[in-house]
Amino acid sequence: MSFDGTMLSYVTKELSETLEKGRINKIYQLSDFTFLFTIRRQKTHTLLISASRQSARIHLTGADYEKPMQPPMFCMFLRKHLEGARIEAIAQKDNDRIATFTIATTNELGDRVKLYLIFEALGKDANLILTDQDHKVLDCLHHTHPLETARTMIPSATYDYPEDDRVNPFDKDALENRLETTPISDHKDLLGNIQGISPLFAKEYLHRKSIDPRTSLHAMLHEAKFQILESDKLYFSYFDITHIRGARTLLETPSELLDHIFSKREYKERYKQQSKDLRTIITRETKKQQRKVEKLTRQLGKTEDADTLRKMGELLLSYQYSIEKGDRETTVHDYYDNLPITIPLDPEKTPVENANLYFEKFKKQKKSIPHLKRQLIRAKNELSYFRVLESQLDHGDLHDLAEIREELRDYGYVRQTQKTKKLSKKAKHLRFKDERGVTILVGKNNRQNAEITHKIADYNHVWFHVQNAPGSHVVAKERLKNLTETTIRTAAQLAAYYSKMRDSSSVAVDYTEVRNIKKIPGQKPCFVTYRNQKTIYIDPDPDFIAKLSENK
Repeated sequence: MSFDGTMLSYVTKELSETLEKGRINKIYQLSDFTFLFTIRRQKTHTLLISASRQSARIHLTGADYEKPMQPPMFCMFLRKHLEGARIEAIAQKDNDRIATFTIATTNELGDRVKLYLIFEALGKDANLILTDQDHKVLDCLHHTHPLETARTMIPSATYDYPEDDRVNPFDKDALENRLETTPISDHKDLLGNIQGISPLFAKEYLHRKSIDPRTSLHAMLHEAKFQILESDKLYFSYFDITHIRGARTLLETPSELLDHIFSKREYKERYKQQSKDLRTIITRETKKQQRKVEKLTRQLGKTEDADTLRKMGELLLSYQYSIEKGDRETTVHDYYDNLPITIPLDPEKTPVENANLYFEKFKKQKKSIPHLKRQLIRAKNELSYFRVLESQLDHGDLHDLAEIREELRDYGYVRQTQKTKKLSKKAKHLRFKDERGVTILVGKNNRQNAEITHKIADYNHVWFHVQNAPGSHVVAKERLKNLTETTIRTAAQLAAYYSKMRDSSSVAVDYTEVRNIKKIPGQKPCFVTYRNQKTIYIDPDPDFIAKLSENK
């Protein structure tokens, strides 16, 4: 179900009771279309407004959002006009998906004025508009110019509500008159005649009407049963959905419902947006190192023929009496392998000069072998490093992204800017407790892995890691001799789940005491060696991790 006009009516009522007479303290723009307002009225409330075409909505939120360091231009405009202002009223336009905030503030001359912040959740025309007290547009999130659409949305234009000849369903007399005088054959007829209802509501009404002709559409609007229904897909509504089977979750308020539905979706979308450039860098560097490994491997393979070059030089010296200047090749008896061998020649050089040429090639290839091997090892290490980062992007959060970005910046893969905000030295790893109350630490990136393994863990704590694959360092803060099977399996579950092997079965997880973990000299800190390990095979269980997360 979409965010329809009736859902907005419930939200508007809740916002009126909670936010009217409140003061706007701060405004943040979380993404291109999503804004966060902190409003003080007795206590601090957080209001989220999203003018996204796919998920336009407005509601109170309890979710913790990462605040961007640099506000976009429209956000700075809203801050200039609205921060410190008071909300006088919040009202909906009939049953349309439009909410208007009447705001009292002081202009630059010190005069008290009214502004109107108008939120339109109109699908592809979703918008956030600020007008003066004469309804002249000061600015808006999405500009539409004359001839583009029926409504002009640019600064100085006059704001007019969109025209709608459908009946407001909360006007009971008008609703009953429209239903009596208009033939209704399917849900589309309802949508075409009644303002602010969704296809899900229309289908539910017709379903109930087919069972009981006395079903009241007006009564359905007032059910106030805020529920989430999980069936073939996820539905949410303010009424009881009876024509679809599935598991139901009831919530107290419309904001709780919308926050529950959209917070995870929005978080995933913001994570995807903010990780996009990192994925591009990591993918680029991974391909670069792959090409480098292939090239160095080929070059190193050619050096295996170095002894052949030396042998050809010696044979040319041995048989120089039978070779004349101008010959392009010569076939002589190879007394090393007791076989004939054909040797290419430079016709411009004498036999001795040709022999010296082969000796020079031999020395050059021999000299390049140590260099090529060092380069190959370095390229393979870099390739492994970027594959580790690639895995870490798959199960991180926004703070993890910031730590990975800072790590890449420290190594020179991301350019340093003056506006770069330095993170705190303390990494934000995960902490869990198993059934016995044993604390288990999980690092989700290289910075966190290094901290829990080399700084937080004691030498006799137990370290877990998936075998031969990128993954998190996991530390159980308990001695090995005191570990129970419960703690071992819990830590192994975490190590398998937070790894590249998350979707595999029978994942091998090694565990050993922290004293057995050693950094590899000359490599990045994320690479370690270990010894005296034991191995457990585990099937990663997302449900187990979800239950464990309740004790995180």
